[in-house]
This record gives sequence, C-alpha cells and structure tokens, in this order.
Amino acid sequence: MLIGGGASGILSIFPGLNLLNLFFMTWIVLGAGLTVHLLYRQNPSLGRGDALLAGALSGLAGGGVFSLVGIVTMIGMTQEKLDAMVESARALAPFLADGQAEAMASGPFKAMMVIAIGLFLLLAIVAGAIAGLAARRILRPAGSERR
Repeated sequence: MLIGGGASGILSIFPGLNLLNLFFMTWIVLGAGLTVHLLYRQNPSLGRGDALLAGALSGLAGGGVFSLVGIVTMIGMTQEKLDAMVESARALAPFLADGQAEAMASGPFKAMMVIAIGLFLLLAIVAGAIAGLAARRILRPAGSERR
C-alpha cells in the first residue's frame, strides 16, 4: 500500500505532473491500481473488502504525502512570497480583478488553502477506494471465484 500510495503522492508533488490529479485524481487512481496489482500477485483470491481497504489506504498514503508537503509549504509562506505569487497570477491571468488578486494575498487565503488540502486528502481516500475496487475487477485472474 505504501508503494502505490507513495508513488502517487510523490508524482502529485511535481509541478506539471500534479495537474494530472485534476483529471479524476489520476495519480491516486494509478497508485491504488498498483497497490491492488501487487496484492493480487501475493493473494489471487483478494476479496472486495480487501481491495477497497487497500485502495483507500493507498489513497490516504498518496494524498497524505501531497497534503503534508502542501501544509508545510503554506506554513512557510511569508507575505513577500504570497505577494510574489499574486504578481505571478496577475501575469498569467491578467483578467483577475484587483479584489481577487488582493484576496489571494490575505490571511484567510492560507486558511482556505489548508481546508482545500484537507478536502483533497478526503477525496484521495475515496478515489483510492473506488480505484481499488475497479482494479480488483479489471485485474482479477481468469477463473477466480467472485466474492
């Protein structure tokens, strides 16, 4: 579980690659699939509950790595870094109104980001669990009994 979840968490950290999590939590789903695949290699009679739990724990591990890095980054963010981020946002998205850009530099923005990171962690667990069940269905060896 740590291999699939850790791999998905690490891939979720890298800029650019992390954007794939915007599309159905791609890295979390693939990490859960890898976890179930590795479990099937050890136990071909893997049950639904086991796949569900393995996927959820993989999602927790992957989302946990991403969340931990996100929280540490938010805690270490100074007002100067926040202002620089706002300027970068304005350069990339000139349609941002001054009020929107200023809201990004405010203290409540950090709190909103921490809440968003927590929500991501919960969604990663759910996505991992669903992916674990799907991977069990897809990867089930031919002729194995259904449970």
